[in-house]
Amino acid sequence: MVHSRIREIRRQKGLTLQQVAGRCGTTAQTIGRLETGMRTLSLNWVNRIAKALVVESSMLLILPEYGDIEILGEVGRMGSVSPINFGTVSLRLMGTKPIALKIKANMGEYRQGDSVICEGQSAQAVEKAVGHDCLIELEGGERCFAKLVNGSRKNTYTLFPIGKAGTLAKDCKVIFAAPVVTLVRTFEV
Repeated sequence: MVHSRIREIRRQKGLTLQQVAGRCGTTAQTIGRLETGMRTLSLNWVNRIAKALVVESSMLLILPEYGDIEILGEVGRMGSVSPINFGTVSLRLMGTKPIALKIKANMGEYRQGDSVICEGQSAQAVEKAVGHDCLIELEGGERCFAKLVNGSRKNTYTLFPIGKAGTLAKDCKVIFAAPVVTLVRTFEV
């Protein structure tokens, strides 16, 4: 079954029903009915509203069978759960060039069995990965998983180990860096 994220995204963008309706050439009441499911959400409406919200059409839909999960509530500091009236967690990959790594042994915040999804970057985008845990490829072809920091010399980087057992590597030539964007950890029940 398909559900809508129109209200969630409209609120995230700080827009009123009237503002979205104006952009779509309709009434606030119609947009409200489309948000709540009181009116059938056709593909035409999805495309019109996506254009009004400046998002991809697929972002407006919740597809549970494809990994979109509605959020039931928020957990507070003391463990209490408060209901919230909108939101989803998308387990679909949002990266444009996702790369996965499997963690073999505990290291830093990562645990054995975790999977990390990294956003593949081009050689020109290594600078964007600075400050992040990354899959890194060095000039000689060696690959490692470390935190990428600017080096002391121009066009070099320092690789900080993520776990205690790693080795600090200074002033390295990095040709590829893919920062971690998602951590996947499963628990046995």
